[in-house]
Amino acid sequence: MDKFMESKWFIRILALLLALLLFTSVHDNQSLFKNIKSNKGEATVQMPVVLYYDEENTVVSGVPKTVEVTLSGPNNLVEFAKSSRDFSVFVDLSNAKIGRQRVKLKTKGLSDKLTAKISPAAVEVSVQEKVTVEKPVTAEFNSDLLAEGFEAEQPTVSPKTVKITGAKDVIDKISYVRAALNVNKNIDADITKDAWVQVLDRNFNKLDVSVNPGTVQVNIPVKNPSKTVPITINPTGKEQDGVVIDSISTDPKNVTIYGKSDVLKTIDALTLDVDISKIAKDTDLTVPLKSPKDVNKLDPGTVKVKVKVRDKVEQKTFSNIKLSSKGLDDNYDLEFLSPSDGLVDLNVTGPSQELKNLDDHNFDVFLDLSGLKPGDHNVNIEVNGPNDLSWELSSKKAKIRLTEKNQSNV
Repeated sequence: MDKFMESKWFIRILALLLALLLFTSVHDNQSLFKNIKSNKGEATVQMPVVLYYDEENTVVSGVPKTVEVTLSGPNNLVEFAKSSRDFSVFVDLSNAKIGRQRVKLKTKGLSDKLTAKISPAAVEVSVQEKVTVEKPVTAEFNSDLLAEGFEAEQPTVSPKTVKITGAKDVIDKISYVRAALNVNKNIDADITKDAWVQVLDRNFNKLDVSVNPGTVQVNIPVKNPSKTVPITINPTGKEQDGVVIDSISTDPKNVTIYGKSDVLKTIDALTLDVDISKIAKDTDLTVPLKSPKDVNKLDPGTVKVKVKVRDKVEQKTFSNIKLSSKGLDDNYDLEFLSPSDGLVDLNVTGPSQELKNLDDHNFDVFLDLSGLKPGDHNVNIEVNGPNDLSWELSSKKAKIRLTEKNQSNV
């Protein structure tokens, strides 16, 4: 082995192998360097646009908030710029004149080994004189959000005016400055709440202006209108046999109703239905009141009802009652001239229950002939009968003739 290593051919072969190894290594490094050097990349990022202009005296419109930037260059620089965003896109209008103009978007802070393509590359902008005006604010409120029967009075706004700043041509378009309340439904009390101020043109489009202050305090008084009206009774059902409803009264006699004003105008009284079909005697009731349509509250909600009854008054006629006599002298004969048959009709009026079992035997219909002498006489017809009844005869007087019995036998 020692002889072999000391051989000239061994040394020559080893040197050749080392030379080949060194050549391969250098060639690979050059290729790697070339690859690295030629490894370019591309990326697209969204970038905000920085605007430089005279903020104190001008207003600029038409500049997009963001643009799309495509970066090209070495991959490592592209990736770094994409992730760090250590550059900016801007529009410089510092020395721009009033009016419309087209301007280019530029980049700043970008590596000189990178190229940037901005989309859009240029934009049409408007540079306008900045104007500030003071306008009154109108509060807006959706009345449909009110609880049933409630009404909103005129709202108040604090502060009453706001300062609006913007381009002159935009300021000239202002038609409405309003503060709309955002509230829940069924409002039944006063509202005080902050609301954003909206500046709109005649077509209710929102205008690009600044407002100071941006919110105002809106107060809307809410009320529940009321009206006091009498209670009127409406008897329902049929009276029981023999019973007459004498009177129906309420305590209290009036009720306060609550609702919208236009509804209250149409109501002059509140009708209370009272069922009389089951009432046979004087009765006290507690009856709930029924709200008319669109009336949201009654005060009181119930009333006391007093019902007074009386017996039903009817009339009954007894026909052909024979007239009797009292106080007739035994020596006289009685002859009826009118009515010729001595019969009368009796019309009796009274409670139906008392008349029900009544007949002519309950009445004594007679002539008082006491002290009368022979001759023709007009005598009052008298009646005795039950108390609490009234009656009327078909004839109040009878015409009679008295004669002595011995003369009548001649």
